[in-house]
Amino acid sequence: MWGGLSLPLSTTTTGWIRTSNPSSRPPLINDTSDQDNNPVSLAVDILDGPPPTILVVDDDPDILRIVQFYLKKQNYTIFTATNGEEAVAALEEQPDIELILSDVMMPKMNGLELLKAVRTNPHMADISLILISAEGQTSKKVAGLDLGADDYITKPFNFDELMARVRNHLRLRRLQREVTLKNSLLKARNDQLTSDLEAARTVQQALMPHVLPENQYFTTGSRYIPLDRVGGDFFDIVLLDGGKKLGVIIADVCGHGVAAAFITAMTKISFRNSCFSSFNPGHVLTQMNQELFSTLQSGFVTAFYGVFDFTAQTLSFSSGGHPPLLIHQKENNQVTELPAQSTFLGFFNEVEFKTDTFPIQKGDRVLFYTDGIYEGTNQSGETFGMERVCGLIKSHADLSIPDQINKLLDGLFDFLGGEKLEDDITLLGLEIL
Repeated sequence: MWGGLSLPLSTTTTGWIRTSNPSSRPPLINDTSDQDNNPVSLAVDILDGPPPTILVVDDDPDILRIVQFYLKKQNYTIFTATNGEEAVAALEEQPDIELILSDVMMPKMNGLELLKAVRTNPHMADISLILISAEGQTSKKVAGLDLGADDYITKPFNFDELMARVRNHLRLRRLQREVTLKNSLLKARNDQLTSDLEAARTVQQALMPHVLPENQYFTTGSRYIPLDRVGGDFFDIVLLDGGKKLGVIIADVCGHGVAAAFITAMTKISFRNSCFSSFNPGHVLTQMNQELFSTLQSGFVTAFYGVFDFTAQTLSFSSGGHPPLLIHQKENNQVTELPAQSTFLGFFNEVEFKTDTFPIQKGDRVLFYTDGIYEGTNQSGETFGMERVCGLIKSHADLSIPDQINKLLDGLFDFLGGEKLEDDITLLGLEIL
C-alpha cells in the first residue's frame, strides 16, 4: 500500500501532503506542485502526440484517488485497478495504456506478479512499469528490476520527482515505439527491395544465353560474376547466315542494381532488333545507339560487337567505348588488342559507329570481357591490370576455353588476397576450330 491519503486535503505542511490527523503515519507524497517554476506543468507539452494513458494500481482507494488527481492535472488519461488481476484485465481492455504505476504489496496478485505477467505477454511487454513500495531494501529493488521493472520508487517520494520519472518513461516508450515502427517500415522496404532485386536477377538471368551455341567452326566458354545480386553486364551470341557467321556482343551498363538490370534488358532488346538486319557491326551499334538514346533517361552503355565470318576467316567489329577485344594467336602465343572506338551507346544521338576487320585462323582464341577483370585492386592498392590478364591467357593457352577462363579468375582472386570485387565480371571466350 502507498498510504492512507484522501481528498480533499485538509492540511499541507512544508509541501508534504498528509491526512488531516497530524498523528497519522508518515507522509508518502511530498507535494511541491504549487511552487514557482513548476516543471510538471510542461508534462504534456514535451510529449508529442495524444495525451498518454496511465494505469495506476493500488489496493488503497485513497491512494488511487490522490494519484489519479495529480496525474489528471497533467492531462493524462487515467485508469485504476486495486490489484494485479484487475490490472491485467484493464490492460487487455485498454490497449492504449503506455505506463503502469503499481504498488508492490497487494492482495490476489501483487506488483511483482503483475510485472511478470506484463513482461511475459507479447501484447503488453513493451509497456513501461514503475514499482512504488515502502520496502526500500536493495534486495527488493533488485528483484523488481531483474523482473523487468523500468523504475523503482521508494516511499515517501516527492511528487515532482514522480511526475518527472513518469514523463521520462513515457518519452522513452514513445521513442521506442517510434524506432520499432520505423524499423518495421525499413524491414518492409528492405523486403520489397529484396523481392525487386530477385525479380531483376531473374530477368537478367533470362537475358543471358543459357546454352552457348557451338558448331564445326567454333567452341565457347563463359563466366559471369555480378558484384551485387544483379549487375550491369550483358552478353549475347547469335548465329547468322545459316551458321556461317556468328554475332557476339558484350556490354556493360553504367551502375548496378535494379535500374542497371532494366537498362540491360533494353540493351538486349535493342540488340536483337538490330543484329539480324545487318552483318555490319557498326551499323548494328548505330541503330542500337539511336534506340537507347531515345529511351534512356540517364546512364549509358559500353559495348563491343563482333561478327565472325568463318568462310572468309575474318572478324568484323565495332566498339562503343568498351575495353579492347583480346585475340590470342596460337602460332606465336601472342595477344593482340583490338582497340576501343567511338563513344558510349545511349549518350549522344548522332553517332556513326565504324567497322574494322581483323583476320582470324584456326586455333585463335578471342576473349570478350568487361572491365571488372582488370580493375580489381589488392590490399596494397595495386591494380590487377591488362598485363596480368594477357599473361594468364598465354600461360594457360593449352587448356580448354572454360578452364582457361577459370584460371584467369583464379589469378585475379589470388591477386586480390581477400579484397572484394569492385565491379561485375563477365568473360566470354571463343576458339576458332
